[in-house]
Amino acid sequence: MKVSHLLTVALLAAACGGDPDRSTYEAGEPAAAPAATSGETTEPQSPAREPAEKGPQISSAPPSPLVTPEARAKGVNPHAAILADFKQRVDAYMKVRKEAIKDAPRLKETTDVSKIKAAQDGMAHSIRMARPDAKQGDIFTPEIVAQFRRLLNPELKGDDGRDAKAILKDDAPPPGTIPFKVNAKYPDGASVATIPANLLLSLPTLPEPMQFKIVGKHLILLDEDADLIVDYALNVIS
Repeated sequence: MKVSHLLTVALLAAACGGDPDRSTYEAGEPAAAPAATSGETTEPQSPAREPAEKGPQISSAPPSPLVTPEARAKGVNPHAAILADFKQRVDAYMKVRKEAIKDAPRLKETTDVSKIKAAQDGMAHSIRMARPDAKQGDIFTPEIVAQFRRLLNPELKGDDGRDAKAILKDDAPPPGTIPFKVNAKYPDGASVATIPANLLLSLPTLPEPMQFKIVGKHLILLDEDADLIVDYALNVIS
């Protein structure tokens, strides 16, 4: 987390945007359950969840839309439908987030790192209370993960792909340092792999302060202001 980012963002979320092209609203078929990857950052074999804290429970996972035969007959693009579902799920999280932090103390401009961290931790606590039953796959559904693989893997072929993999490997945090756990904190001081531009442009546009993070072969959806892991997907990178 960069202090400068927190000072300028002031803990406010922006609206989600993006054009309906291949980097926003395409889709794909469900993927098979990913196998454990040797030598990669350690992750739970089955989705783990943070112990529930008492507080207002707000649903953050709307039902996935189904592209029925009738819809297909009318020309509904299944690729667009599934990535539109991703946008809907991210938007739902943003609504939960906004409601959860509305009464949280506002961080005034300061260079005091301890005050920034206290505000950040308070925000994360409020969000956890608002979604105590959040689990892996609430946002990264199998259909969405399959489409992300389809969007990313062509960008990992050839010379450009080799360069992208090298960048991800060089910047990767040490194995076992990042918890693959929904509602967990992204560790202070942990390195963050730079996502090559060709990969980032292939993914949907996110509203601030949401970010994609690639750790090894895995994808994390991070609320950067709260340093909170919102969801994760295993073995997205081939």
